[in-house]
Amino acid sequence: MKKKNSGFIIIITGLILIIFSSIFYIDFKIKASLIEIAKAKVQISSAKIINQVINEKVVSQVEYKDIVNVHKDDKGRIALIQPNTIILNNIMTNAVIEVSKALEDMEQKSIQIPLGQITGSNMLAGYGPLMKILIIPSAEINVKVLNKFEQAGINQTRHLIYFQIENDLQIAVPFLQEKVEVMTTIPLAETIVVGEVPETYVDFQGNNGLLYPFIDR
Repeated sequence: MKKKNSGFIIIITGLILIIFSSIFYIDFKIKASLIEIAKAKVQISSAKIINQVINEKVVSQVEYKDIVNVHKDDKGRIALIQPNTIILNNIMTNAVIEVSKALEDMEQKSIQIPLGQITGSNMLAGYGPLMKILIIPSAEINVKVLNKFEQAGINQTRHLIYFQIENDLQIAVPFLQEKVEVMTTIPLAETIVVGEVPETYVDFQGNNGLLYPFIDR
């Protein structure tokens, strides 16, 4: 009788362990899926907001000739491309301010995810109760102004100047909090260079293509 009882206890104990292990595993998978979906949603939303505010408040006010001085030689060929550091400094400071405002406004809102999305099923993706994601912006925003040259046709080169904006966000869902890194690239100004591209242009950081040091706020 005792052997039967001990065997029964072992079976029950084994079943309990299996059940609890399954619950913990499912809970882990659900949380992992929820975090990944939340991160993707927040990255897309924040990049969209940053793009919109920078294009409306900064890029629309800037022309290539405002931020770059082009020096030519006695034959009319471009000899040096030099950034206007005062203008660039003002532009980047303004960019930091506008991004900060946009992210503060984003903090007042929340993103909602149907719980059906965490199943990975296309059929269930739009169903289930909505899970709210709270967004907490970081105080640090890094702005770089970069440039690159691209072939644009026969004897033509496009000189593109663009923002690279990096910021961190915290997302919070029930019982979970995660850091999200967002990097947004936004064209600032461009021109077509006809003829030879100058071999030198001003580079304050010593890195190929970096026009001006980034600003931390």
